[in-house]
Amino acid sequence: MNSRCPLQKSLIIKCGLPLNIVEHADFRDFLKDCHLKYEPVSSKKLKSAVIPSLKINVLKKIHETINNTYDLTLTIDVWSDRRCCSYLAITYHVIDEKMVPQAYLIDFTRFKSPHTGENILHSTEDVLNRFNIKEKVFKIITDNASSMVKAYKFGLFADEEHSVLEYQTDPTSSTNSPSDNYDDDIQLDNFEVIDVKYPDNVEDYQGLPTYRLSCFLHSLQLCVRDGIQNATQISKVLNKCRMLSKVSHKSNKMADLLDQLNESISKTNVTRWNSEYMLIKSILSIGENDLDSIVTLMENPFKFSNNDIMTLQEILDILESFFDISIKCQSEELVTASLVVPAVVHLMVHLRDIKEQIVFSNKLVQQLELSIEKRFAGIINRINQVKIEDNDQFNDPVYFIAAVLDSSFKFLWLRDLKLTANTENRLKHDVIQLILDEINKNFKVSPTKVLDEGTFSTSKPKKKKIFVYDDSYNDNANDSIIMNPVTELEAYLNDPIKANFSEYWCRSQMKQLKKLAVRVASVQASSAPIERVFSCTGLIMSSRCTGLSEQLFKDLVFLKANQALL
Repeated sequence: MNSRCPLQKSLIIKCGLPLNIVEHADFRDFLKDCHLKYEPVSSKKLKSAVIPSLKINVLKKIHETINNTYDLTLTIDVWSDRRCCSYLAITYHVIDEKMVPQAYLIDFTRFKSPHTGENILHSTEDVLNRFNIKEKVFKIITDNASSMVKAYKFGLFADEEHSVLEYQTDPTSSTNSPSDNYDDDIQLDNFEVIDVKYPDNVEDYQGLPTYRLSCFLHSLQLCVRDGIQNATQISKVLNKCRMLSKVSHKSNKMADLLDQLNESISKTNVTRWNSEYMLIKSILSIGENDLDSIVTLMENPFKFSNNDIMTLQEILDILESFFDISIKCQSEELVTASLVVPAVVHLMVHLRDIKEQIVFSNKLVQQLELSIEKRFAGIINRINQVKIEDNDQFNDPVYFIAAVLDSSFKFLWLRDLKLTANTENRLKHDVIQLILDEINKNFKVSPTKVLDEGTFSTSKPKKKKIFVYDDSYNDNANDSIIMNPVTELEAYLNDPIKANFSEYWCRSQMKQLKKLAVRVASVQASSAPIERVFSCTGLIMSSRCTGLSEQLFKDLVFLKANQALL
């Protein structure tokens, strides 16, 4: 497998074919037909020389990327193979020079029991110290497992001399509300970049602890689970669906009938995301008469009444938005934290509007609303402009900052909330102040320099002040505007041009705002990237490949996950 024959590299690494296939005569003939200069390689050489060489080359590229990166976010999780051997996987996420999110697996290492938070933390620090990126980590995304929560609760610093800092802004305070008249349009000349104070022993923000963020997708599925478990009025019809699903995967007669009807019933699985939604959808896709015929094949048959069918349709309508958002988060395209606030708002509005259409499943809507208020308390409280507690989930300002700095969202997600003009403007003021505070906190902007610029106009700026359409554009032009975060933010929010995140920021000359956009856009909405790595590991460690050595298995996973760098 060498650079002269990329076919073999693609087939073995990218397509996941077994290593010993290179010894097969037909495989060699096939590669010779594809590449006349193909040189056969033995499986022994493949394992001992070629794969390690590929890994070294990929590691070099990863180190080059890391050296050119100032801020990155990690997703971390633990996985167990068929032999019950556990591994710790760590992916890191950055925004490249084209403002496109990128994800790479930096390590897939053996993780021995006990799987305590302390062991997870130490294993993580060993990996980060080896790559020398501990100081560059901005956020850590994990699921809600207790060991993960405990491991990264206080960041990556094991010593206690660092204070746990998080700049919390009280939405009701005067600092967040420089103007008492919230019925006016947003006037950014009312804002200033304040000087955030740190303890005397902290010299640089980059040295402060980083913080764990919960996986949005996992929290979303927990909301669905809460709603279904607590909505007792729908439990009877759901039990019918689960019973039918269980029998349909054990009965040959039922399987034959479903095959004849060209239908299938989804298999229920409590650990599978969207399991109930997929089950109900598969059952409703079968006509009522055919469904009755299928049920009669059961040993203890029952009947889906008209009310049952109507209830199932209501449940499907209620959960549809949850399903759509989770599918978006699980897509191959990397989904950043900018999606979180608009998604939560969408679910709030969806549940609010669907109440009028619901007859049998009102309890489910109510329980879903309560669960969202609990599991996304930080976001809900900031929207409602009430005090945000330290233990509120999703209380990090990065979710609002990322949403506003994503040109696909900005403040558009506010419209559906139908807030009063006063409330909406006040919320906008709060989020704008969060952005300005974050710029000052992270990039050391001098508040005096900003305030000396004078009063800023609120009129819409010309496009040439924001985007570069001419190759001869002078980066030093309008330097006073570019260096002023208040003016940059005003220009950005008033810019009428619609573009996705990468297109917009790749051409933007708003330097301070762009730096912050790069930082917050590295934060992923969920731990889906690490789950995709585990999907690869499951394919590599198939039932026929349990004899792989540990090192070879880790190398194959590493190369498969980073195949874009091959």
